[in-house]
Amino acid sequence: MKNSMKKIFKVSILLVFLSIVVIGIVSFSLIFSAYKSLPDVGKLVESYTPAVPTTIYDSNGDVIDLIYRERRDTVTISEIPENLKNAFVAIEDRRFYKHHGLDPFRLGRAIAVNISQRRAAQGASTITQQLAKNAFLTHEKKLARKVKEALITIEIEKRYTKDEILEKYLNEIYFGAGAYGIKTAARSFFEKDVEDLNIAEGAMLAGMPNRPSLYNPRKNLEQSLKRTKLVLNQMKKYGYITADQYDRAMKQKFVLEKELPKNFVADKYTSVIMEKNSRGSLKSPDFTDIVEKKIFEMFDENTIYEGGLKVYTSLDLEMQKAALETFNNYQLLRENPKLQGALITIDSNNGYVKSIVAGKNFKTGNFNRATMAKRQVGSSFKPFVYFTALEEGIPMNTVIEDSEIEYGDWKPQNYGGTFSGNMTILEALEKSVNIVAIKLLEKVGVRSVINTFKKTGVNVDIPNNLSIALGTMSMSPLDLATAYLPFSNGGYKVKPIFISKVLDRYGNVLYESTVEKEKIFDSDNISLIVHMMKNAVNNGSGRRARVTDKNGNGIEQGGKTGTTNDYRSAWFAGVTPEYVTTLYIGYDDNSSMENATGGGAAAPLWGEYYQRIINTGTYTPGEFQFMEEQIENGNLVTASIDSRTGLLGDSSSISIRTGLFKRGQVPVESNRSYFSSFGDFFTGDVTVTDEISNEELEEIKNQENPDSNAGISSDLF
Repeated sequence: MKNSMKKIFKVSILLVFLSIVVIGIVSFSLIFSAYKSLPDVGKLVESYTPAVPTTIYDSNGDVIDLIYRERRDTVTISEIPENLKNAFVAIEDRRFYKHHGLDPFRLGRAIAVNISQRRAAQGASTITQQLAKNAFLTHEKKLARKVKEALITIEIEKRYTKDEILEKYLNEIYFGAGAYGIKTAARSFFEKDVEDLNIAEGAMLAGMPNRPSLYNPRKNLEQSLKRTKLVLNQMKKYGYITADQYDRAMKQKFVLEKELPKNFVADKYTSVIMEKNSRGSLKSPDFTDIVEKKIFEMFDENTIYEGGLKVYTSLDLEMQKAALETFNNYQLLRENPKLQGALITIDSNNGYVKSIVAGKNFKTGNFNRATMAKRQVGSSFKPFVYFTALEEGIPMNTVIEDSEIEYGDWKPQNYGGTFSGNMTILEALEKSVNIVAIKLLEKVGVRSVINTFKKTGVNVDIPNNLSIALGTMSMSPLDLATAYLPFSNGGYKVKPIFISKVLDRYGNVLYESTVEKEKIFDSDNISLIVHMMKNAVNNGSGRRARVTDKNGNGIEQGGKTGTTNDYRSAWFAGVTPEYVTTLYIGYDDNSSMENATGGGAAAPLWGEYYQRIINTGTYTPGEFQFMEEQIENGNLVTASIDSRTGLLGDSSSISIRTGLFKRGQVPVESNRSYFSSFGDFFTGDVTVTDEISNEELEEIKNQENPDSNAGISSDLF
């Protein structure tokens, strides 16, 4: 019996020994296999950096948007308040500062709890283990993965201090709703920087990574509050907060943004849980869609989504905000849901695109009308006809007869179908008279005008016939604005810029744009056309675009309206000494807008936008320095001229305008000396031209003749 018992005992000992050996061999095999399947663990840990999205900045350094696969902003340990760090330690790993990565006490307690409850009720992973898993491994539930996790955990503890580990952990963990890292979570859920979180808010965030979907306060506020109270209890229990701090935190109210009362006033006792910020509600999708496309042409996906690129752009957020709000609230567009349009502003000095409206209430991914919509530009092309004439030595007091003409089957008409007789080309551009523009084009030559336009660097198809005087070519607002840049800057073509510089996460320059600027026109000739375009705004078809400075004085501005056949598109292209802004209004299907002209529909929108950026201090307009210099040095001379005869204006003149002339081209004869030769020329009625109605002309006539008692009607469209 004794021998039998001894035998059984020996066998048992042997079995235990063999089991230990087998377990040891299996464990060693698992560890060896796991170690071999990993890259150099030391290098793996040493080279770890969290994925950081690409950040897009405006020209003033303000953040416009992020490009991310998963959204993550990083923060340093010094920026994280002690109470916030303690909240995570209290709920996730209270012995964090005592163990060396693996906590046998925590593991034993978790095993006991799980056995007693017959389920996985409690986890045993330390903060370091969670970092190892989140940063380097998948979340598969396999023994091999746990072994790899342990190996990486040990290596992390060897190479980093506890604060460094906690920093990496807080930048790595997932809070749900696409938010990775504590900084992103603080902004996403509370619109706060981490240093501004109170104890209760920090506790709520600390409770979320355990089960992000369950403890997301936007979806399950009740569950999230229960978890928050548990975190606060742990913080009090282990001495991280005082009883008074605990009581105050427990009284903090949490309210969903969507449930806020209308007259809610923020206070320190109420925390607002913000709604998720979707890709459809970016600060400026009109612009960031373009930048994102350009970035993906320059870099690979991983670099963009995880490399922490800093993309500095041309946009001015304040101008963009003004453009979007003015455009979307413009009465004509607001009252007609189907009516659309676009707007773009470019800095004429460096080509920076300062604002862009891709369409009414534009959403990311939609058709960008500012860069892609090709529409006929109408009379907004006329300045290129007149500028070509000025370049060829034809002064602005040149008189051309506005009368009926035919070219084979083509019989062009003015707006309204009537004619005005003799007029200077200064007045013809001012009032956008079609017939004079066509006759002037015929005089200087179609090819000459096309060549003039192509010097601007804009590549569009232009018909090789006289119809181009009426703007029969199609362009986008970006095209037209680019072509107008020389009118603003004194004769330089400039390539538009959207992205100025790209840095990597460490501040190294990966890309930097250069301003491509080339002198293509003489400043004296540009001064002449700008003078004529200023007249078009002050006295003619573009006068509803006029704006004033903060003192109520008119600013330096010029521009040209454009209306296409059957009122399909209404344009206004305007220049100031700093910017060019072009915009159009029209239906996407190119159907008629029924009498909506550039002067009546588009020019007022331009004016509202510029008045807003001036009134808010976003823009302070200057002067056309190139023009002032030409006048000061005597190359250009001003003179009052009769609008119909082109001679020096005097008391016999019905309409007088200030003309600008090259030295030697100033008229020397007065109107009175030739008065009798015109018979009763001035006794006829003033008639309608391209874009000005009879009533509008009557208003202009009254402005020119204060003694007239004729009625004025300016609210036509």
